[in-house]
Amino acid sequence: MGYFSDRDRALVEALTYDPACKPGFEILKSCLIWPDERPDNLTPEGYEKLCDLWIARSFIHQGLPFSSYDLAPKHFETVWEEALRDNIRWPGFRRLTLSAEDKAYYEESLREMAEADEI
Repeated sequence: MGYFSDRDRALVEALTYDPACKPGFEILKSCLIWPDERPDNLTPEGYEKLCDLWIARSFIHQGLPFSSYDLAPKHFETVWEEALRDNIRWPGFRRLTLSAEDKAYYEESLREMAEADEI
């Protein structure tokens, strides 16, 4: 079996990359998510796997090794590599480098989240 079930993969691969999309900050996952990379009607397992990809990509966006996740240092590296090996056509793989605007938004969102945690 591939990274996603056949059903979930079809939903993910039906998405169309839109370079004009602006990301939103997902506070619970500390990552950026663009509207064109979130399909409707994924199974719970498929959604969990997609969440893992968003989180793994956030390590790339922050320039951190996947192993910096203390609770399961190999988990995000493993899921990222598995998804890449499976050649999934997901718009999120086209956003490994952030534009200056998106990077500034992400850094500000992370800073605000850290400041809120200090209160």
